[in-house]
Amino acid sequence: MNPLLYHGTVIMKKFIKKIVADVKFSDAGQGHKLNEEPPAPRPQSRPMSAPRRAAPSQEAKTAGAAALARIEAMNNKQNTPLRAQQLELKRQVQRQQSEERNIVSPAVSREPEIVPQLGLRMVCPICQYSAPKPEMSCHFETCLEKQLELEPLKTTCTMIHTLNSGELLTNGVKTLSFFVRNVANSPDDEKYKKIRVNNAGVQRKVIPLVGGVEFLELSGFTRVTDDTDGEEYFIMLECPDHLTLCVDTLETSKKLVPTLDRDVKVLHLSAGLQKFEFSPDFYRVTKEDLMSDQKRRAEEAERSDMLRTKATRDRDAGIGMRIYNYTIIRIRFPDGIYLQGTFSAHDTVQSIFKFVESSLRHPIQFSIVSPGNPPLTRDNTLLKAAGLVPSGVLNLSTAHKVEFTLLSDELVCKVADL
Repeated sequence: MNPLLYHGTVIMKKFIKKIVADVKFSDAGQGHKLNEEPPAPRPQSRPMSAPRRAAPSQEAKTAGAAALARIEAMNNKQNTPLRAQQLELKRQVQRQQSEERNIVSPAVSREPEIVPQLGLRMVCPICQYSAPKPEMSCHFETCLEKQLELEPLKTTCTMIHTLNSGELLTNGVKTLSFFVRNVANSPDDEKYKKIRVNNAGVQRKVIPLVGGVEFLELSGFTRVTDDTDGEEYFIMLECPDHLTLCVDTLETSKKLVPTLDRDVKVLHLSAGLQKFEFSPDFYRVTKEDLMSDQKRRAEEAERSDMLRTKATRDRDAGIGMRIYNYTIIRIRFPDGIYLQGTFSAHDTVQSIFKFVESSLRHPIQFSIVSPGNPPLTRDNTLLKAAGLVPSGVLNLSTAHKVEFTLLSDELVCKVADL
């Protein structure tokens, strides 16, 4: 509160208290001695009721509101540090409440920006073409269209499973199998050899299906228009011998899944590491880093013995944090060269060993060490369980004397000067 206002309020209270005391003293009457009889009391007149006060006008209300606003502004101006502290405390409480709400009902979110961040590339299993992940769907369509001339039936069924999804794929495959299997089981029944194109089921399940019409044509159906009523039909004039093969191929085909491109890069210490998204300190383990890691482990052990709420336990356990699907692994060779590859978070530690072996000039015995930890064991431990997601930097150690680089000539030519 403003010191001036506070001082003025105290003086005003003392003044009002003095006036009240004087009024009470005057109402007590004329004074008299103690050995004398007190004078007779004066008849008290009936107090008159105070006149009823009129309600304030609109102008008076406006003026009063303006006066209150000026007083409030003066208080805010005089108590700026205090109000700033109060606002900061209020914001901290709001942030804490928001975090508690998020922890109670954690929404695990996938990492949408990790694809462009890592430059994620996928490899087509048909032609081994490497392309960014968002472009792979378009490439599949182009690649499968080129394969139609070589294996029309198999390629069409693969196209149906790859370029469609959800209920459209499930209902479309069931409908196509139903049409073709009916003809295969009852080749002499003419009602199964004629399908009306404008049928509601065909329009909803077959026409929108990529490769659906092509599958019917490969099965022996022909799309014709009736001259009498103008209706379109799929008609089978002759029953081919491969109807059962068509149904079996359609039902057993699988979705074409691209494989992850390792996107191998070779980086020199003076070039690549300076422009990587992490600072150079990320790769060096100092004495302070080891002491900090030991302190963190001690704190975790201490927290395990404490009584904590579920929200606190979930926050410490990382529930609600982002989940990474991919990771970048860098292996530092004794000559200072870094071998980099992209891995899935569900790849195993053994895949790192295989990746290094495929990059060596000659087979050698080596071990892979994570700074500050024991050497990695060549097993099926997932990379995310080994703490190598979303990135990891490892050191390659070997007992052999290294005079030249251990990498193959092909990779040496790929040394990047970023």
